[in-house]
Amino acid sequence: MDRNDQQKLMISLLYVDRLKWSPELGKRLQSLRSEVSMRALAEKVSQNGLTCTYQYIHKLEVGKAEAVSTELILAICNALNTDFKKLFPAVYFEPSELLRVLQNHVA
Repeated sequence: MDRNDQQKLMISLLYVDRLKWSPELGKRLQSLRSEVSMRALAEKVSQNGLTCTYQYIHKLEVGKAEAVSTELILAICNALNTDFKKLFPAVYFEPSELLRVLQNHVA
């Protein structure tokens, strides 16, 4: 098992308050946002009860945020009608991938 596999942990997002943010994630968010303006995205998120501004969306996209609340990330994904794992593929394991990692660890 390589070092990256050893640092992964499966835990429900209900128990995670914040997730580390990076410029790479900002670029992925910008790509997922596509034709939706930052202002429109912020308004959609705010309509679901969370405070979000287009300035904060910009801060996320340029990678200036250090950690982002899980609740906000899920609201952004919901507003974009996209799955969480498209924004954070590194924290999502396909069941077959998890089995492979576990088998390699045991072997």
